Amino acid sequence: MLPIKLLLLILGYLLSPALQQELPPRDYENKNYFLVELNTTDTQKPLIDFIQKYKDHYSFEYQLPALDNHYVFSVDKRHAHNSFLGNHNSNSYNLMKREVGYEDHYDDLTANVQAIHMLPPKKLSKRMPVPIHDEDRQDFVAVDSRDDNSDNDATNKAHQKLAQIASKLDIHDPEFTSQWHLINLKYPGHDVNATGLWLEDILGQGIVTALVDDGVDAEGADLKDNFNADGSWDFNNNGKSPMPRLYDDYHGTRCAGEIAAVKNDVCGIGVAWKSQVSGIRILSGPITSADEASAMIYGLEHNDIYSCSWGPTDNGRVLSEPEVIVKKAMIKGIQEGRDKKGALYVFASGNGGRFGDSCNFDGYTNSIYSITVGAIDYKGLHPEYSEACSAVMVVTYSSGSGEHIHTTDIKKKCSSTHGGTSAAAPLASGIYSLVLGANPDLTWRDVQYISVLSATPINEDDGNYQVTALNRKYSHKYGYGKTDAYKMVHFAKNWKNVKPQAWYYSDITEVNDSIKTAEDKTKVIKSSITVTEDDLKVMNVERVEHITVKVNIEASYRGRVGMRIISPTGVISDLAAFRRSDASGKGFQNWTFMSVAHWGESGLGEWKVEVFADDSHGDNVIINFKDWQFRIFGESIDADKAETYDLEKDYAAVRRDLLEHQNEPETSSAPAAETQTSLSQANEETSGAVETSVAGPASSKENEAKSETSEGSDETATPATSEESKPSETHSDSESDSDSDDDGQNKGSGEGEAEDSDEDEGDDEGGDDKTQVKSSDHTGIYFMSIAVVGFIAVLLLMKFHKTPGSGRRRRRRDEYEFDIIPGEDYSDSDEDEEHDRDSFDLGNRNDQRLQGPGQRDYDRRDDEARDRLFDEFNAESLPDYESDMFKIGDEDEDDQDGGAQSSAKASVDTTKTKVDQKRGDDDDGAAVAGEDSKK
Repeated sequence: MLPIKLLLLILGYLLSPALQQELPPRDYENKNYFLVELNTTDTQKPLIDFIQKYKDHYSFEYQLPALDNHYVFSVDKRHAHNSFLGNHNSNSYNLMKREVGYEDHYDDLTANVQAIHMLPPKKLSKRMPVPIHDEDRQDFVAVDSRDDNSDNDATNKAHQKLAQIASKLDIHDPEFTSQWHLINLKYPGHDVNATGLWLEDILGQGIVTALVDDGVDAEGADLKDNFNADGSWDFNNNGKSPMPRLYDDYHGTRCAGEIAAVKNDVCGIGVAWKSQVSGIRILSGPITSADEASAMIYGLEHNDIYSCSWGPTDNGRVLSEPEVIVKKAMIKGIQEGRDKKGALYVFASGNGGRFGDSCNFDGYTNSIYSITVGAIDYKGLHPEYSEACSAVMVVTYSSGSGEHIHTTDIKKKCSSTHGGTSAAAPLASGIYSLVLGANPDLTWRDVQYISVLSATPINEDDGNYQVTALNRKYSHKYGYGKTDAYKMVHFAKNWKNVKPQAWYYSDITEVNDSIKTAEDKTKVIKSSITVTEDDLKVMNVERVEHITVKVNIEASYRGRVGMRIISPTGVISDLAAFRRSDASGKGFQNWTFMSVAHWGESGLGEWKVEVFADDSHGDNVIINFKDWQFRIFGESIDADKAETYDLEKDYAAVRRDLLEHQNEPETSSAPAAETQTSLSQANEETSGAVETSVAGPASSKENEAKSETSEGSDETATPATSEESKPSETHSDSESDSDSDDDGQNKGSGEGEAEDSDEDEGDDEGGDDKTQVKSSDHTGIYFMSIAVVGFIAVLLLMKFHKTPGSGRRRRRRDEYEFDIIPGEDYSDSDEDEEHDRDSFDLGNRNDQRLQGPGQRDYDRRDDEARDRLFDEFNAESLPDYESDMFKIGDEDEDDQDGGAQSSAKASVDTTKTKVDQKRGDDDDGAAVAGEDSKK
C-alpha cells in the first residue's frame, strides 16, 4: 500500500497548474478510459481514498482541466471490470450493469462516486465546403455575362465604394476585390455591411475568437500578428501549438482568415481585422468527450467567442447530442466566461440540407447556449446544403450560386473555394467580434437579443415567415434574417442589458397514443399543456427566449416522424422534419428539440404539440408518442431572485414545491417561516425602540408621527418597519408567498419595500435580508432576553404594587426607560386583536381619544383593562391561562389588518396628535405597551 504522504505528493504533482493541460498520452488500443465525478470541493480525501481503494483495478490518469471534481481513470481492456463498467448518472446509454458475480463491486463503486462517464474515442465531423457542380458553374457564367453587359447604377456605386474604402484605409490585399462578402460588386447589398464600421475604427479590438477546429496556421502572414497563443491548445497532439499537421488541416485556418486576416498586402482581410484568433485543435483525430469538454472552455479567461464549424455527420441519418460533461462545460462557459458575462458559442447549422437533414437533430446547434447560423449565397438565396430548423437564429453569407468565400489558407496560400455553413459561422463570429468590441458589457443573452432584433429578413417570399410576438418575422430557413454588421453594432451600442435568465419546467405529460395501421396514417396525435401565471411567477419568468421540448417517441422508421409545437399566440415551430434516409427504429429517446421562434412571448396559455407520420409512402410506420416535457428559458421578473442554472436539478419539482407553499391556507404556513417573519418584525421593532431611547422623547414622537403618516396615507413612502408588520396591499398573495418560499433565493421584499428601505434612516443596504438572517440565527438569544426582561419587569411591578396610579407608572417609565420595548403580539382572540396596541400605535390611540364621546367609553374600558392587568401581576398567584394562549399561529396578519383598520379611523390632523402627545398621553400608552410586552 502506498504511503499517504507519497500519494499526496504524486497527486500534487499531477494536479499542479503547470501540468493541467499536459495530459499523459492515451492508449486506446489497450485501455478503456472513464471519468469519475467525486465531491472534492472542500478536500481531496475522496480522490485519495478512491485511488487507494481501486489501485489494483484502475489507473489514475489526470484531473479534467475543464471541470472541477472530475478525474480520468483507465482500466486495462482485459480486466474483468469491463463487463459491468458503464455510464452512471450520466448519458442514458452504455449504462453500468449489475453483472452476476460483480454485484459487490458494482454496489461499492456506485456508492462511492457521484457519476461515471465512459470515454470512448470518437471523431467529430468538419462541415466541409460544398463542391460546385458543373450546372452551378454554367449558371454562374451566364449570370456574369448578363451582368457585365448591364449598366447598373447600384453596381457602379458598389465599385466606387470599394475604391473609396481601399483608398481611405490603405487596403492593397490582392483578394480584397474578390471578397464579395465584404463588398458585393455583382449583387450590391448582399454583403455583411461592415465597411462603415471600419471607417469608425470599430475593428474588433480586444476581442478573441477561438476556432475550435483542425488547427490554425499561426505562422501564416495573414494571421501571425493577430494570433493569440494563450487561448490555444492542440487536443489531438497534446501540445500548446495548434498548427495544422495533416494535409487536409486547412479548415480552421480558412475560418480564422474570415475573422481576423490582417491588412498586409497578402490574400484578403478579415471582417474584424484588428481582433485576435486562437486555435483549439480537436478535429484531426479521435478525442474523448473529456477532451471535447475541455476544448469548449479552454482559455476561458482569454477567449470571448468559440466558433464551431463541426458537429455530427450531416447525412440525414444521425441523431446526436453533446454528452453530459460537454453540456456542463458549455454551461460553465456561459456562466463564467468573459468575466461572468458569458462566452459566445457560434455553431454552423449544418450542410446536410440536400439530404433532408435538420439542425434540430443536432444537439450542438439546438442548444440554447449556441447561436446557430445558417447560410445564404452571394445572391442572397438559400443554398440547398444549408440545414433549416427552428433553432436557426440568423443567416450570413457563404458559398452557393457558383461562388465561394475568399480567404487565407495554409502553406502561404489563399483560398477561393471555402464555403458551406462552415464559412457562415466564422463570418458571424467576426461580426460578433465587432459587436463586443463596441459594447463589451453585453452578456451572451444580450448578444442573442441583438441578433433577433437587428437581423434583416431576406427572401420573404421563400422562407415561410411567421410574424412573432416581437412583431418580427421568423423563418426556419433564415431565422430572423441576415446579419447586418453596421446595424447590429449601432443597435448594440445603445442596448440596455436584460435581466438574468430564468426558466420553467412543466411536468412530464403522458400521451401514450399511437399510429399503427394504414387507416392511422393521416392521424395527428395531439397533446397540450397550459402554463399559468402562477407557474411563471413562482419560477420568476417574465418572457420567453428559448423553448425546448423533451420527448420520448417510439418509431419503426424515425425519418417518417414529424412533430411541431404551436404556441398560445399561434406561432408554429417545426421540431421534427421528415428525413428520408433515417431508417432507424430507435425513435427519440429523451431527445430535446429547441426553438427560438417564440422569442418575446409571455409563455402564458396553452402550448400544443402534434405528432404525425409521413403518409407519402405506401408501407406503414408505427409511431408511439409516449410523453413529453415543455421548458421555457427566458428573462427573469426580478433580477434579485435570479439563480444559477444547474443542469441536474429538477426544476419541475421546484415549481411544484413553490406552488404548493403558495397555495397553502394562511393558517397552515410553515412554522419556520412564521418564526422567521415574526422574529424579523420583533428585531426591527426592538431596533426602533433602541433608537427611540437613544434619541430621546422628541425622536420618539417624531417616529410615531411618521408611523401614523405611513399607515394612513398611500401616497407617503412607508418605512420598512411598518411594511414588515403588515401585508402589502399592492402585492398578490402569490407574490408574498413566493418571496418566502423560493429556496432562500428571494430577498423577501418587493420593489416597494426596497424603495421604502432606502428612505429609512439607519437602514443598511439590503436591510430586509440581513434582518431576517440575523433573527433566525439568534432565536434562542432573543427569547432568553425576553424572559430575563420579563422577570425583571415582574419584580419591578411587585415592588411598586401599592401605587398603581398613572403618575407612579409615568415616574417608573422615566426611571426604567429600557422597559418600553415593543413585544410580539400573541393575542388569541378576535376581541383582543381588535383592542391590542403596541408602541407603533400610540399616535393612533391619541387620535382616537380626540374623536368625541364614543372614544371616552374606549378610554374607560382601556383604563379598566390596565388596572386589572396591574392587579393580576401583583396578585399572590398568576392567573390561569388557556393552554394555547401564547401559541404562535397566523394571527400576525389579522393583527396587521386590525392595525390597518385603526389607522383608517385615525385620519385626523397631525397637529392635534402632537398637542396630545405633549400632554403625556403617549406616556400612558407607552407604559401599557411595555406592560403588554412583559405579559
